[in-house]
Amino acid sequence: MAYQVSIFLENKLGHFEKVTGVLAEENINIRTMTLTHTANGWGILNLVVTDPERAKVALIEKGLSATLREIVAIEMDDKPGGLDLILKDLAKAEINFTNAYGRMLQENNKAYLVIDVQDIPDAAERLKKINVAMASDNAVYGNHLK
Repeated sequence: MAYQVSIFLENKLGHFEKVTGVLAEENINIRTMTLTHTANGWGILNLVVTDPERAKVALIEKGLSATLREIVAIEMDDKPGGLDLILKDLAKAEINFTNAYGRMLQENNKAYLVIDVQDIPDAAERLKKINVAMASDNAVYGNHLK
């Protein structure tokens, strides 16, 4: 299963760079990211990185609030209508998600939709029933590109 690293950040100069500095020191590459403002000057940074477990530990050791959250990543064609087709598949499988973001790969004209769902095993089973495969961990983390 694939994971994203979620970091709770105060919206102040230097806080985001502290995260990227830790990851750079650990030689961990960021593959995808979203930064969302929540309230009262705080936000959540979600990262898909090459080594999520090690990233979480390194960030916590540097005093940051980091957690791992399991994600579902689905491959789609990187062309007009690619996202629309995947969203129709998700609706057909009756999979509701609370957050989503995308990632594009140049090498094979593929992209990934990363979704945050409450019940990963249920979502995986529903996707399987309509012949939509979840992306492999190597594809999600980009480790096959090394």
